[in-house]
Amino acid sequence: MIAAGFVDFQITWRGDVYAGAPQSSSAAKFGTLGINFRARKARDEAEWGEGAREAELRSARGHQRLS
Repeated sequence: MIAAGFVDFQITWRGDVYAGAPQSSSAAKFGTLGINFRARKARDEAEWGEGAREAELRSARGHQRLS
């Protein structure tokens, strides 16, 4: 998402969307989840660069910003 120029990426919901489906056991075996996310397009390259640096730091620390 960041490489496409988006910033403020957040996972807003995650859940087991395959619960009760015929192939739910296969999905569970692979840890498959559904997510909703949001992000916005950076206003300019400077803001995009700030977002990319922030994401790099979170990744290096093993953190993920969740709502």
